[in-house]
Order: sequence, then C-alpha cells, then structure tokens
Amino acid sequence: MFINFIYLAKSTKKTMLTLTLVCAITFLLVCSGTFFPYSSNPANPKPKRVFLQHMTRTFHDLEGNAVKRDSGIWINGFDYTGMSHITPHIPEINDSIRAHCEENAPLCGFPWYLPVHFLIRKNWYLPAPEVSPRNPAHFRLISKEQTPWDSIKLTFEATGPSHMSFYVRAHKGSSLSQWSLGNGTPVTSKGGDYFVFYSHGLQASAWQFWIEVQVSEEHPEGMVTVAIAAHYLSGEDKRSPQLDALKERFPDWTFPSAWVCTYDLFVF
Repeated sequence: MFINFIYLAKSTKKTMLTLTLVCAITFLLVCSGTFFPYSSNPANPKPKRVFLQHMTRTFHDLEGNAVKRDSGIWINGFDYTGMSHITPHIPEINDSIRAHCEENAPLCGFPWYLPVHFLIRKNWYLPAPEVSPRNPAHFRLISKEQTPWDSIKLTFEATGPSHMSFYVRAHKGSSLSQWSLGNGTPVTSKGGDYFVFYSHGLQASAWQFWIEVQVSEEHPEGMVTVAIAAHYLSGEDKRSPQLDALKERFPDWTFPSAWVCTYDLFVF
C-alpha cells in the first residue's frame, strides 16, 4: 500500500526525496541523543539495563602455573547506546576502559552468564580490588585417560555457588567428540566455543563431569582450554564495597544488576 501511494503521488521523485530526508533527520536525532530513550517514570518505566560483575580472573598455563591474574568490574549494557548516556554521570566509565578480548580464551575470557557474546560487541572493564568470596569455587582435573577409541577423556570436579558457567575451546587439531552433559553430544555456541550453565540447590554434592577430546595432531600448547566462572547471586558473597558504591552512582533511569564472580582458566 505504501509503495502504491508513492506511485500515485504527483511527483514520485519529490516524494522519495522527502521520505529520505525525514528518515535521515530522524536517524541523526536519535543517534545524537535528542530523543532520550529512558525513563524512571513509574507509570511508563523505560530503564536502561546494565550488568555489573565484580570479578577476579586467573589464567593458568599448560603446567598449571598462574600466568595472569587481574580484577575489575566488568560492565555490559544491553542496548545500542552502550555507555554513552552513563559517562556524564560516571566519567570513569568511558571508551578508554573498553574490555579487551582474550583471543586465546573461550568467549574472550570473560564470565558470561549467558552465551550472548556474539550479540554484545562492546563491554567495559573498570579495574578494582580482588574479590574474596567466603565460599570460593574449586575446580580440578580428577583424571586424564586414553579411551579404546583413541580419544582423551578428561574428568573434572567443581564446587562453588549455586550458579556456575563452564566454557571450552578445542585447540587446532582437536575436537570434542562427546561429554557427560545433556544428551552427550557437544554443541558449540556461535563462534565455535562451548558454553555450559550449571545450577544447583542449597545442598549439593560436587559437580563431576567429563569431556572427550579427539586429537588428530599433537599440539605443543595443549589440546583444549577450559574455564569456569562462579556467579555469586545471593547472600553476602554477592556484594563488595566497590560494587555497591558504583551501583549507587547510576542514575534512576537505569536498572543495574550487580554481583560478584570469579573466573579460572586452565589448559590441558
């Protein structure tokens, strides 16, 4: 109907030019922030959603040595404006602290709560002191064995809070053939890494699971990289002084979800 209207107009060229001009002006006004997209009005709330994760990351090499350790508040905004409207209120959150992707780590080396890394291209990482949950997570390799069908079976054990994320990246010349999770068939998230979300009740035994890695060629830097993130979503472990202070500075038209987490990466 709209196309037919254009052709029925007295001047198709002028009509198209007018529509194009209106669209261009509207686009520029939206991008410049003239039309403020958020509101804290209870009758018509339009909050900006933000995730704040105060985390400590530890990266281990093939020998099990800790080769990198850092801490900070990882910030994700879930819409196209990023932090542009937040920066005037919290100046230290700006593009100078854009998060750097760890190319050799699954999902860029960050504790994603959901596998949506391919949808969110911009995040921010504000340096902060280490976190120290009273119920720290523990992750260890229980066994490594060769199977009769020439794959390597790695069995792990993890203990920690009620919500944890497990990430896997197979190295060049390796692939995951099966695991003890779900229906037994590993499925990658977009980008080729594997993401597993695990949760349990208040009383739970240690989480034990295994993965099988098919190796077609030896690799001096190991056959697989795995990481586990522990998300503290309740109780005192959920909070930190730095996280509480930052959360309080967000304007009332935002809805910041904040929690503490730890991230540990290993190579096998």
